[in-house]
Amino acid sequence: MANILIPTDFSDNSMHAAEYAVKLFGAKGNSFVLLHTYIDVSVADPVMPSMAREMMVVSEEGLQDFATRLISRTGVEGVKQEVRYGFLESVVNEIAASAGCQLVVMGKRGKGGSAFFGSNTTRLINRSHVPVLAVPETAALKKVERILLADDHDDILPSQLTILKQIALANNAEILVAHVGIEVAATASHWSDGIYKVALEGTKHSFQNVHGEDVINGLDRIARHQKVDMVAVLHRHIGLIGRLFHPSTAKELSRSIDLPLLVMEYTDK
Repeated sequence: MANILIPTDFSDNSMHAAEYAVKLFGAKGNSFVLLHTYIDVSVADPVMPSMAREMMVVSEEGLQDFATRLISRTGVEGVKQEVRYGFLESVVNEIAASAGCQLVVMGKRGKGGSAFFGSNTTRLINRSHVPVLAVPETAALKKVERILLADDHDDILPSQLTILKQIALANNAEILVAHVGIEVAATASHWSDGIYKVALEGTKHSFQNVHGEDVINGLDRIARHQKVDMVAVLHRHIGLIGRLFHPSTAKELSRSIDLPLLVMEYTDK
């Protein structure tokens, strides 16, 4: 059973992400926690009267309406609702820990929709203690068939790919492990085949080595050629993001590959 946390600002983008999460894991036999957070701006300005009570009531009513619409659209069962005061990333980490959530799913863009990643999504990707799946509003509501996993030829642990494996098995999807390097020939053998065979045991998976001068362009070419439905990366503090990719990896990747992006937390445990 999957236990998924879905933050929402009640926007169309967040509804689409919620529907995507239900489609990804299934409407029955899973737990979906809908979360809305709010902040009382009067806390920072003692001159302003407190709006905390009114904001809580509006938030609770908005989340109830959101849940009702989601259930009506998807037939999903096991929906829980949480309205919390506080900053999103702090509340997400608290609830994910207490409720044992395995994944956070949210819209890639917020209500405005102009930026490649909304500010809440960007902060959450950087600070979440659990994997985050950022879903663009253009993502098709269908079973995932191919997932592109970016590889940096660094060590991995099977536990780091648990949610990726779960998604692949739930959708009978193939995982394409792709490495893009300026010194790697397209015909080169993949040094870490054995590591991934253990980590991804039971899934359909294959390896792609691409020679190129630009990592993002290489991944984009693989994604388009293989018609992938999702891109997955490990969020390493020192590793893939810090060494192989530009520091703004997620943003740069999303410029050319507007697909759901799964960012899995890197640990050294």
